[in-house]
Amino acid sequence: MKNQNSLFVVFCLCLTVGFVAAYAGFVGHFNGHDQYELRLAQLQKQVEKEKFNNALLTYQLKDFQQSVAQVLPDDKKLQANYELRNFAAVVRSPASEDAIDLSAVLYEKGKKYFNDKDYDKAIKEFNGLLDKFPLSQHGVEAHFFIAESYFLKKDFRSSLTEIDNMVTQFPQHDLTGFILLRMGQISELNNQTEEASEIYKTVSKNFKNEDLKKQAKKLAQSVEYR
Repeated sequence: MKNQNSLFVVFCLCLTVGFVAAYAGFVGHFNGHDQYELRLAQLQKQVEKEKFNNALLTYQLKDFQQSVAQVLPDDKKLQANYELRNFAAVVRSPASEDAIDLSAVLYEKGKKYFNDKDYDKAIKEFNGLLDKFPLSQHGVEAHFFIAESYFLKKDFRSSLTEIDNMVTQFPQHDLTGFILLRMGQISELNNQTEEASEIYKTVSKNFKNEDLKKQAKKLAQSVEYR
C-alpha cells in the first residue's frame, strides 16, 4: 500500500512538471510571436519613414531645380519652369503688394547707381532686391554688381565674400567666371601671383564664353611674363 502511495505521488509530480513545462512552452511561444509582430510593426514604420524621406528629397530636388532655372534666362525651357514657379507662388500667396514682382525696377535703379559710380547706393539697392525677391531672374546680376561695387570701392574683403557666394550659388554662370577674374586681380594686388595664375587658368578651362576665356588667358599670360 505504501509503495502504491509513493508511485501515485511520483506520478502526480511528473504530471505537474509536465504541465509546468507545457505552460512555459505555450507562454514562450506566444511571447515570441508578440515580439515578432512588434518587430514587424517597427520595420513597417521604418519603411514608411524612408518613403516619406525619399518623397521629401524628390520634392526638394525639384524645388532646387526650379530655383536654379531662374538664373539661366537664355534657356527657354528653364525659364518657363521658373515662370511657372513664380505663378504658383502668386496663387498660393494672398493678394498683396508682395505678390507683385518689382525686382526689375530695383535692378534698374541699382544699375543706374552703379553706372553713376555711387557704389554704396548700388549695393543697397541690389541687396534689397535679393532680400525682397530671392527668386528674381536678376538675382545673379545683383550678386555680380554687389561684388563689382565692393571691388571698385577697394573693399576687397567684402568683394571676396560676395564672389564666394556666386561660386556657391551659380558655379557655371558666365558672370561667375567674370567675377572670378576680379578674384585673380585681388590676388595679384596681394602679391599672390601663383594663386592669381591658377584662378585665370581655371576660368579659361571651365567656362565656355569665348570673351571670358580670352580675358582669362590674357590675364594669365600677363602674370607669367612678370
